[in-house]
Amino acid sequence: MKMESAAAGQPPLISLVVPVYNAGAWLDEAMASIRRQSFEAFEVLLVDDGGQQAFAHIFDECRALGAEVAVHAVNQGKGRALKTGLNAALNLWPDLSGVVTADADGQHTLRDILRLIEAMREHPNALVLGSREFTGDVPFKSRWGNRITRFVYALASGVHVSDTQTGLRGLPACAIPAMITIDGERYEYEMNVLLKLRDMKLGVFEVPIETIYIDDNSGSHFNPVRDAIRIYAVIFKYLFSSVTSFAVDYLLYWLCLGVFRFAPLISYALARLVSSQVNYHLNKHTVFSGRGGRHSMVKYYALAVVQGLLGAGLVQVLPTVLPISAAVVKIPVDLLLFAVSYFIQRDFVFDK
Repeated sequence: MKMESAAAGQPPLISLVVPVYNAGAWLDEAMASIRRQSFEAFEVLLVDDGGQQAFAHIFDECRALGAEVAVHAVNQGKGRALKTGLNAALNLWPDLSGVVTADADGQHTLRDILRLIEAMREHPNALVLGSREFTGDVPFKSRWGNRITRFVYALASGVHVSDTQTGLRGLPACAIPAMITIDGERYEYEMNVLLKLRDMKLGVFEVPIETIYIDDNSGSHFNPVRDAIRIYAVIFKYLFSSVTSFAVDYLLYWLCLGVFRFAPLISYALARLVSSQVNYHLNKHTVFSGRGGRHSMVKYYALAVVQGLLGAGLVQVLPTVLPISAAVVKIPVDLLLFAVSYFIQRDFVFDK
C-alpha cells in the first residue's frame, strides 16, 4: 500500500474513510459536494482497493479537491480496505477524534454523514451506526439479508441492532487501534467489529438514515452467496460448540444407558462430565477467544454443576409423569439447558 497525500492542513477532528473498488463517476461529484459543506475539521481519505486503471482519473480529480488517497496494488477486499484507511487516518491525523466510514456505491448522503458526526459528538464512547429503515423499494437480497443477520447477531451477542450491514459508521478514535486488528478481509469484517463491541467496551447508538439503492444496488460488489457465507460463518461458530457438545453428550448417554446398562442418573453424570470438557475448551478457544479471565473455568463448572443437577432431575422426573422414556425426554431437556447455558456463558462466564 502506498500513500499519496494532498496538501497539508490542520489536523482534522473527523476523517471520512471510503473504501472504493472501481469508482463510479459520481465519486468526484460527491467529493465536490463534501468540500462545499461548512464542517471545518473534516478530511476525506479514499482507499483505492486495487481498481482498474480506467478509474484512476477519478481519484486524481478527488485529490485535486483535497482528498487523501491510499492505494492497494491489487484488490484485497472491503475489510482490508477499511483497515488500511483506519491505519492511514491515524498516521496522517494523530489527533483526530473519530472516523466515519461510508460506502462508495452512492447509498450515503452528505446530510446523513453530517448527522452521524453530530451523534458522535453526543456519544463519544459508542459505535454510531447509520441505520436504514428498509421500507419502500428495497432489493430482496438487502431486505432479507439484513433481517436474517440482525436476528442471528442478536442471538449471538445479546445486542439488538436494526441494521447490521450498514457501511455508514462513526468510530471513536480510542477504539480504532483495536478495530485495525480485528479479523476479516472482506464483508465479514464489519460483522466482526459488531461482535467485538463488548470486548472494546463500546456501546451502540443508531441514527436513522435514508435508504438509497441506485440501479437496484448494482454498484455494490457484495456477493450474496460468497460473502453471506463468510458473515454467517463468523456468527455460527457461536452455535457450533453447543451442537458438538450436545452430540458428544447424547452419544455417551446412549452408550452408558443402552450398552453398559448404567442407571439413568449415572449415565447422565458421565456423559455430562465429558461433554462439559468438550464444551468448555471449544468455547474458551474458539467461540469466546480472548475473553474470560483465570476464573472462567471455575464459573463454567459452577454453571455445569447447576445445569447437570437440573438436567438429571428433569430426566428422572419427567418420565414418571409423561408417557416417554428417559432417553427421549433428554433431547428437549438438553436443548433447553444448552440454550440457557449459552446466554449465561456469553454474559457471565466468558465476559471480559
